[in-house]
Amino acid sequence: MSLNRFSTSSLHQQAIRPVGRAARGAPVRVHAGAALPAEYKTVTPLGQRVFVRVDSADATTVGGIMLPSSAQKAPTQGEVVAAFQDSNVKVGDRIVYSKYAGTEVAMDSQEHVLLKEEEVVGIMTSADVKALAPVADRILVEVSDVDAATSGGVLLTSGAQEKPTFGKVVAVGPGKKGENGEVTKPDVKIGTKVLYSKYSGIEFEDNDRKYIVIRENDILAELA
Repeated sequence: MSLNRFSTSSLHQQAIRPVGRAARGAPVRVHAGAALPAEYKTVTPLGQRVFVRVDSADATTVGGIMLPSSAQKAPTQGEVVAAFQDSNVKVGDRIVYSKYAGTEVAMDSQEHVLLKEEEVVGIMTSADVKALAPVADRILVEVSDVDAATSGGVLLTSGAQEKPTFGKVVAVGPGKKGENGEVTKPDVKIGTKVLYSKYSGIEFEDNDRKYIVIRENDILAELA
């Protein structure tokens, strides 16, 4: 299943869906927490928030970005329809964010979410996971494969395999803005092999490759 078959323009009609238990059963539905009365047509985010139109969870794709089975870590996606003035995320951007982040709102019979900018994981510049642009101090890592057999040749089940915690840096965010307004760029470089915290990050799958978006402070060491 190749993501490269889809352009950015077509991706906005595709929903990311969870991999694993939710993917094998019924589609995951996101129910908005509050429905705005019909007379309200504009939402202006405050407090470094962005307003996002959520993609339909019912729309399954042939080549959409695949997500992990962990419901707590599963991200979702949508299109930014409004943002605060100095936001690094712009109107029209296709973004990925943590599933349980933000405040859900129904507007014009469509699901939306109000997110803090820091809850945005990355910007989707195309349908390829490798083209996901991490935001702030986040890092996109291609996860290294784990050995599916013991030293004696016995095959391990997926549950018995050690969870990989190392991989190669694919993309680096522009940096995190401090209280003084200055942006501190991550020190890690693209192509670096890194060891990261076991339960950190947001995971993705693209065909048979796995990726994870982590924060810079989740990186424990560089490997060489």
